[in-house]
Amino acid sequence: MQKYLVEILECPKCHGKLDWDITEQSDDRIELAEARCLDCSSTYPVRDGIGVFLTTDLERNDLWEQSDNGLDQLLKQYPEIEKRLMDVPLDTLGPVDQHFRGGVHLSRGEREAATAAFSIANKGLYSVETMKCTENQMDYLINEVSQSDSPIVDLSSGVCGLANKMLKDLPNMIVVTDFSPTVLVKNRKRLMEQGLYNRVSLLAFDARQTPFTNNSISLLTTLAGLNNIENPGKLLEELYRVVNGKFLAISNFYPEDDKENGAVIEAAGLAETHYRDRLLKNFRNAGWAIEIKNSCTIKMTPAPPGVVLEGARVDGLPVQSTFLEHCVLLGTNA
Repeated sequence: MQKYLVEILECPKCHGKLDWDITEQSDDRIELAEARCLDCSSTYPVRDGIGVFLTTDLERNDLWEQSDNGLDQLLKQYPEIEKRLMDVPLDTLGPVDQHFRGGVHLSRGEREAATAAFSIANKGLYSVETMKCTENQMDYLINEVSQSDSPIVDLSSGVCGLANKMLKDLPNMIVVTDFSPTVLVKNRKRLMEQGLYNRVSLLAFDARQTPFTNNSISLLTTLAGLNNIENPGKLLEELYRVVNGKFLAISNFYPEDDKENGAVIEAAGLAETHYRDRLLKNFRNAGWAIEIKNSCTIKMTPAPPGVVLEGARVDGLPVQSTFLEHCVLLGTNA
């Protein structure tokens, strides 16, 4: 965690000031520390350079940890499945199985094999048009943030798809975030191997309760980080509190007359983020001035399920072919 962040961090639970006990540091980075809130006495550790600012009052499931542990346990319990997944030529597997094979390679520290598996899997999971559209949205976002040299906070970074591209294309400091410490540990190792870690800070927190002081973030970004939020209103209010510049969110929207996919969206409680007009209304209700940028509409088809990992899927949607609008949401303080 870069030292400059200390000045803009506070207790995510009560917004109290933090008292820092730093036990291991370098010139510009904190590796081992504990921050204690002077108001509510909550404590937040920094371990191996990763700041963990999670509170105990919000429910959350670490799906990265559950997925990794579940797959590891499955392969240990059924070694014949592991052989069918890992001991065959990569191109003989279907795209979903290739994707999960990449995950196994990644958990074993086999980065080159993981990259190869994910690359081939993506070609089967997503059309050329879809991948070009996603690249186009990232290029648009990067051009927008390139106008400032301020640090960029990337929300819900996941495996760093957007953060990696920003690190390669921009000189800015990047704060990689997720509420899963599990994925951040993996990101740290991967970024160090790629030689990209020197401009990165890693923070674990829930976006509903961020650890940032009021108006302290000039640039906030996310790649699909809003799509799986059930009730985005409070989250958008919290983000409005901490941003004093731009929020750029790469998102996609389903048509509201799509009954088959709509039934799944409604059942999952995701209608407020999967439909354009509803999400824009949530933004405006939270105080944001919001614009749709770089919009394009492309056909999306369901990916085939796994064969070795029978019935497994990478994405829950779409369940039927449809046309999705892909865009960048540009939010500014009204």
